[in-house]
Amino acid sequence: MAKSAPMSKTPPSLTAQSPLGGYEMVADGTSLIEVTGLSMVSVAPLAGSQGAFQTAMAKLFKTGSPKPSATMALDRSGKQKCILMPSAQNQWFLCFDDDGTNPIDAAKALLGKSLSKQMAMTDQSDSWVVLALSGPQSRETLARICPIDCSASAMPIGTTARTSMEHLGAIITRRPDGGDHQPCFWLLSARSSAASFLHTITGSPPFRN
Repeated sequence: MAKSAPMSKTPPSLTAQSPLGGYEMVADGTSLIEVTGLSMVSVAPLAGSQGAFQTAMAKLFKTGSPKPSATMALDRSGKQKCILMPSAQNQWFLCFDDDGTNPIDAAKALLGKSLSKQMAMTDQSDSWVVLALSGPQSRETLARICPIDCSASAMPIGTTARTSMEHLGAIITRRPDGGDHQPCFWLLSARSSAASFLHTITGSPPFRN
């Protein structure tokens, strides 16, 4: 009788993979780059805690209370950087650079124990694909696939909106301009449709000439 192979005592290690494997593409000075290494936690104040949430966010970000269409950014020298992005009514995504081991704990550390007890939190880090579109033709690319006005006057830095790109639901947020003073946008969609989302964007010039 053949002997079965002994079972390994050490389980195989697992390596996290981004939805698009760190995709990058540059065409005519316009780039499309997957944003990786980003933790994303959905936060929503519990019933009766809306006022405390607004006050705490205004204090943390030092830019006033959160608004339904504005992304707030926090850049503390030598410390963790994060943004608060509206995702639905009375709901936001807290996004920050992190090793991903426990985004909920990291979010609680950012917000403080007292405030975190007044909010519902869910880890969304592996549920979304995030693409950074930047460069001189970025608005022309968006004009072909996005039904909302992404001009500088309609979407200044910090503006966030839910929309669709072709048949896919998406979130778009205007990020600070790059070092070349060209506009930058973060485009988010569900991880399950990441490949289709990428195809939608790269099917437009300058990526498809």
